[in-house]
Amino acid sequence: MKKINYLCIFAAVFTVLFSSCVSSTQEGSQTQTQKTVKSKEDSEYERATKDLKGEVVSRDTYEKDKKIILEKIDELNGIMKDKNYKSWLSYIDQSSINYWSQRKNLSTASKQLPVKGIQLKNLEDYFNYVFIPSRVGRKIDEIRYLSSTSIKAVQVKGEDVVIFYNFKKVNGEWLVELPTL
Repeated sequence: MKKINYLCIFAAVFTVLFSSCVSSTQEGSQTQTQKTVKSKEDSEYERATKDLKGEVVSRDTYEKDKKIILEKIDELNGIMKDKNYKSWLSYIDQSSINYWSQRKNLSTASKQLPVKGIQLKNLEDYFNYVFIPSRVGRKIDEIRYLSSTSIKAVQVKGEDVVIFYNFKKVNGEWLVELPTL
């Protein structure tokens, strides 16, 4: 009789323990699934801010910056379409203007152009032969922070990310920072 009682107690305890393990595993699995399913906007925000080191950009700041950057790119698209060099200059940071106004940098870039024979003589040539052809007709999908004052505007193609613009915040305004050699 005592053997039967121990077996009954063991069976009851085993059943309770087993069912609580299964239940907590299922709950844990559901919680894990809920944690890993993120909205498109949450995923994009995480991608945009993942490279920040020691800085935090709030979701509100990110959304505001993205809106400003995309508006500037739309404006730049119109400027490129019209080939309006003078308007373009107001979107470019001064250090980029200084760098690309130097003859040695223009000469080096001329040698690297895909169309041979073009000689960049000044910043306006850079605008017409480098800036416009490399960006016209491109669609920018996302922004990515390098720091709270430096952003790259990118096109996402599957796993590939193509950088089309670098922006730098100067005196509270986002300006295009042209790549250097």
